[in-house]
Order: sequence, then C-alpha cells, then structure tokens
Amino acid sequence: QPKMYVKNEKLYGAEALVRWYKDGEMISPGKFIPLFEKNKFIMKLDLYIFEQVCKDMSLWKEKYNFVPTISINVSKEHFANENFIDEYAKIVDKHKIERGKIDIEITESATTEEKVDTLKLLNSIKEKGFLVSIDDFGTGYSSLSMLQNMPIDIIKIDKIFVDKADLNSDNNIINYIMFIAKHLGVKTIVEGVETKEQVEFIKKIKSDIIQGYYYSKPISKEEFEIYFNEHK
Repeated sequence: QPKMYVKNEKLYGAEALVRWYKDGEMISPGKFIPLFEKNKFIMKLDLYIFEQVCKDMSLWKEKYNFVPTISINVSKEHFANENFIDEYAKIVDKHKIERGKIDIEITESATTEEKVDTLKLLNSIKEKGFLVSIDDFGTGYSSLSMLQNMPIDIIKIDKIFVDKADLNSDNNIINYIMFIAKHLGVKTIVEGVETKEQVEFIKKIKSDIIQGYYYSKPISKEEFEIYFNEHK
C-alpha cells in the first residue's frame, strides 16, 4: 500500500502487506495471522515476505533506477532471539539493497512484551542501518516513554485519531502527538486516511506522510510499479 509525502503528494514508499489466496478467494489476515503466531509459522512467513520484498526492490533498482522505502512488519515472535536482525541484514545485503530503504515496522503492543529488552532490540535494528517505525501508535500505554527514550525513526498514528478528530479544531489528541513527535525529531505517518477533508486536516497539522484509501488501497506488485512511476 503506497505512502505519500504530505507536502507534495509524491510517493514516499509503501507498506508490504501479506495476502493469502486459496481457491480463488482471499483469506483475511485477521484469520490466518493469529493462527500463524500461535504455531510460530509466522516467523517463516515473515522471512519469506522480507526476502520477496528485497527481490522486488532489487528488480526496481535495476529496471527503473528507483527504490522506494518499504516498511515490512516483523512479528513479536522474533524478539525472543536477540540476533534475529542479523539474518534480515544478510538477506538485504544479498540483494544489494540499501538498508536505510527498509523500514522495520513493529506494533506498539509488541514493545511491551515481557522478557524482551525493547531498547536493546531497537538499538540492534538501528545499528544494522534499518529504519524503525512503530505501528498503531497511541493505542497502547507506553507511547510517550517510547518517543523519548527509544531510537525510533517513524511513528504511525492510528486512524482512530483521524476518524474521531474535529477537523475544524486545533484541540485534538493528534495535534499534540504531532507536536511532541516534531520536537523529538520523529517522522509521522497518519494511516487510514480516506477523505479529502482528512487530507487537508493532515496537511494543516503538518504530518510527514499519509497512508490510506484516499490515495490507494493495497495493490499488487505490478500495480505498484505503475503507481510509483506515475507518482515518484
């Protein structure tokens, strides 16, 4: 799903999303992801998706001399192994992709997992040269401490804050999140944006990046190639 710069509506990059088609029908990620997390198959799926994305990025580099920044979700099941990011780095290097073009996306709830040294984990990802983004920001309990103490590049502000915002007011929670993020030097992505009015509101509060159906639904790799050539 494409992500667009707020200031000029050019392409910033995209989020890689997994879809499962069986007998011509799509199975919702909400059905198979929890199952894969339970039986730990999610770790194999994550690595498969990661390698596929790196292959695609390598192809785009060769074909178009253009490599958008791609965010890839990493499941919390990986965090039990402190060295998991080494395997990711090897995959990126094998396909000769700049590590800074890969955004490792972690849900906010995953950072509160017991027995996980979150700070050490995020530092390890950063030391390898990857970007770090926190998904569903603002829906958990550790948000402010995370912003202040952890090496985060990007926060993705959950669509609930846009859906509930008074678009004619400056007195919304999202305004304050934006204020804090900017003062700490953290980029912001507002997700779930669906209307022109929401886009204008997000421009007003000066977020960095927008993601949502207003610009594009999740699309296939082939459709994305056409999209980024039109918007880069």
